[in-house]
Amino acid sequence: MKDNSDKVIYEKIIKYGELRNKKVLEIGCGDGRISSLLTAESDSLVAIDPDENAIDIAKKYIPNTEFRIGSGEKLHFTDNFFDVVIFTLSLHHQNSQKALDEAARIIKADGKILVIEPVIEGEIEQVFAFVHDENNEKRDAQNSIINSRLSVVDSEVFTAEWIFRDKEDLFQSVFQYYDMPFDSDIASKITCFLGDKSEANPIILLDTMTIQSLVE
Repeated sequence: MKDNSDKVIYEKIIKYGELRNKKVLEIGCGDGRISSLLTAESDSLVAIDPDENAIDIAKKYIPNTEFRIGSGEKLHFTDNFFDVVIFTLSLHHQNSQKALDEAARIIKADGKILVIEPVIEGEIEQVFAFVHDENNEKRDAQNSIINSRLSVVDSEVFTAEWIFRDKEDLFQSVFQYYDMPFDSDIASKITCFLGDKSEANPIILLDTMTIQSLVE
């Protein structure tokens, strides 16, 4: 399997983020895949994630970035500290209202918050939902944005591609993604959902996401 999601996400962040000469916080950095791209764009990048193992990997391989274990629900930074806060596919993985409130607290008066989130209707998102359904959490994240004290000044839906050699590669990649054994019932549901596309070589699925730029 190969995909260009990280590259496309990075391009959207650069488009809306204006990171040059800015203090930037990335929330939900994982092992630093997006951080490794952002570090060349920002003079000061801090990246946090609650997964200690992922942070250890990021620290080992990615220079010029300050990696910390942490959650967006409780940010250990002073008020008005960052120019840009970025949620990289992470807002729905936490209490989204608390995380947005914290982001609003630490952002400077003229700063912005970028939220990148998966779109439920995307092809790869629907495939993953057969294995681990996060649709309610994704809806809650969008409702939290609507009900927050923040205003959406820019928004764009965009897509990337996940390319699998064949159906076997698709199943192997999906189950490995969630670190779980092959499940024939789930595989059957995915095959039914994909229809004729499941027999293609390669299988190309769209990863649909949205980026929203928020300000106070």
